[in-house]
Amino acid sequence: ERTPGVARMHVHTSDKMLSDHELGDVKTSSTLFSADGRLLACVGAENVTIYDTRSNAVLRTIACPGTIATHFSPNATFLSTYQKANASGAGDEKNLSVWRVATGEKVYACFQKSFQSAFWPYLQFSDDDAVACRAVTNEVHFFRTDDFETRATRLRVPQIALGKLSPGPNPAVATFVPEKKGIPGSVSVFPPPPADSQGVVEVTPSARKAFFRVNEVDFQWAPDGSAVLVLGSCDVDVTNQSYYGETSLSFMRADGALDCKVPLDKEGPVHEAAWSPTSKEFVVVYGFMPAKATVFDAAKCEPKYQLGAGPHNTVRWNPFGRFVLLAGFGNLPGDMKFFDRKADGKYKLVGATRAACSVTAEWSPDGRRLLTATVAPRLNVDNGFKIWRYNGELLHHEPREKLYEARWVPAPAGVHADRPISPGSVRKETDADAPGANGNGAPKKAAPYRPPHATSGSGNFSLAKAAPEDAGPGKYRPPGAVSSASAGAKQPSGPPGASFVEPAGQSKSAAKNAKKRAAAKAKKEAEAAAAAQK
Repeated sequence: ERTPGVARMHVHTSDKMLSDHELGDVKTSSTLFSADGRLLACVGAENVTIYDTRSNAVLRTIACPGTIATHFSPNATFLSTYQKANASGAGDEKNLSVWRVATGEKVYACFQKSFQSAFWPYLQFSDDDAVACRAVTNEVHFFRTDDFETRATRLRVPQIALGKLSPGPNPAVATFVPEKKGIPGSVSVFPPPPADSQGVVEVTPSARKAFFRVNEVDFQWAPDGSAVLVLGSCDVDVTNQSYYGETSLSFMRADGALDCKVPLDKEGPVHEAAWSPTSKEFVVVYGFMPAKATVFDAAKCEPKYQLGAGPHNTVRWNPFGRFVLLAGFGNLPGDMKFFDRKADGKYKLVGATRAACSVTAEWSPDGRRLLTATVAPRLNVDNGFKIWRYNGELLHHEPREKLYEARWVPAPAGVHADRPISPGSVRKETDADAPGANGNGAPKKAAPYRPPHATSGSGNFSLAKAAPEDAGPGKYRPPGAVSSASAGAKQPSGPPGASFVEPAGQSKSAAKNAKKRAAAKAKKEAEAAAAAQK
């Protein structure tokens, strides 16, 4: 966790909920762990200090004043830093630097004019740290990391606005060229240039898709690099349904075998899309509130399971793809639902609760705990963090006067094993259902009944709440499809061609009473007819 001026680490175990770490307090303005949790970079006013979390000793101190962003390569071989482009920071005007962690040597430096946290890091590394790339004006520069001094290979991509390198054993770079003067925008996937190539090269893209009414995109690569989700956005909604513009979601295979628009069956924005760590499926939260959450098969980009509708805009997979968190943060009340993925591909609801005012949510490396935090400057009140079990049970709450960030320490691959849900740990929604639970996850005492008209329209009514039949998980059903329960219901009989209309606005008790009156009337008419025959 990082509070004003200092950062500290805690130990969370099954025996003791929270204890201090041997590293103690560290003065820093920002922190960053390597992917395996072995290294910790702490940014100071004049330098960046790298700690070894195993020995709790200072491994390296790098002098780079004015640093505002850092990034470790996947194998922690290199550390990238970005400094403010002014006299107190990068004096030689090369404010984007790459350092070799083992020696502290600066192996690469260049000038980066603008900085946006959404596009950081500007220099991206492959999973094996062998290749690095950087998107510049009309080109993508590729470097061999064993020799940064060799001139980069330049891939020609005219009008490129964004490029993102894929993970996995066979890296590829996805590029976006925006629409201009009536020419549609496009997204292309390029393999890296041949290792022996030099200067400017042109490579045929392995996949390409054109886009209309898309100003910006965000790439979501599958963990194995086999496919990419393209979340496009436009400032203007031509249908006038949203003041904030419109969004779209497309699917592209890296080999070009399939590219299509993700079939979303509800109008509205795409709130979030997240890949499963297995790369076999992904979840999309979309539509006007109450938003829908659907699981798609990555092989054919087809919907296969729905997690239900509700006040949701966030989805988080645990590191093994077994548990899924569906939540609503930001301007939503903080409802959280936890799902367990079964071997047959079905998702079972194992718990629900509410984490009010939460800003961040992150699964632990072992996949059994969830960390939510309320941090500044997004929220300056009720700061602190909470640790939850995978079924929504609150394990620990640590309030803070001011908190800037809270995160788990990563663990190397293979340290933790994927474990199924423990017997008897499924929590019924009535134990801590989202609408009636307080901020600590404990059930709230039921309030006395108040009719809707007594609240003057300010009761529990919310457009984000879904109907009970739509809120639960189940196999995907296209819009207009009849559910299995209603399909098996007995239909009323009558003359051929007759259609029956259910009375609008009747409650269950009113319909039952009407049925009784109709039966009594029919019986009375039958008795009268029998008496007339006598």
